Amino acid sequence: MAKVKTGQQEQEIVETNNQNIKPTQSNNPPSRRSIIEANQKRKIATIEKNINAEVFVPQSLNAIKIFRELRTTDALDSTLRNFWGDKINAKDMEKWINLVDEIYTKITEANSYGKELLVTNGKSRGIENFFLRQEIKKSIETKEAQEAKTKETKTQESKKQEA
Repeated sequence: MAKVKTGQQEQEIVETNNQNIKPTQSNNPPSRRSIIEANQKRKIATIEKNINAEVFVPQSLNAIKIFRELRTTDALDSTLRNFWGDKINAKDMEKWINLVDEIYTKITEANSYGKELLVTNGKSRGIENFFLRQEIKKSIETKEAQEAKTKETKTQESKKQEA
């Protein structure tokens, strides 16, 4: 009897493995939610594969426009460097590198000016980005300390002049 049961179990296993598996695909397109979840999983997998990746979540219209162009610039830069020496000569590549450096310089200048405006405002409260808030807070404290120091030296000089 044990042989028969074993044979039946094996037969049952074989039958379940040989059953036709029909895909559960229907005529309905995937829902918006399932598309969003699939995109999130894909992005998480990409970040996990690239441990040095930095995540950028644009919060302004300008950042969206700039980031869109930066993605193109990144692809162009790597492609141009791959073709450099083939049909792209050193003079053209030098011009490309200078143009990209100008972009970097302009963004750096814009960031510095924006930070100056926030420091002039004198409040770090309300800045959502943690790192920017900390940087502005330190700059404000440094500015206040310098102003207090200059004020103190001016009062000492005025006391000396009075005496």
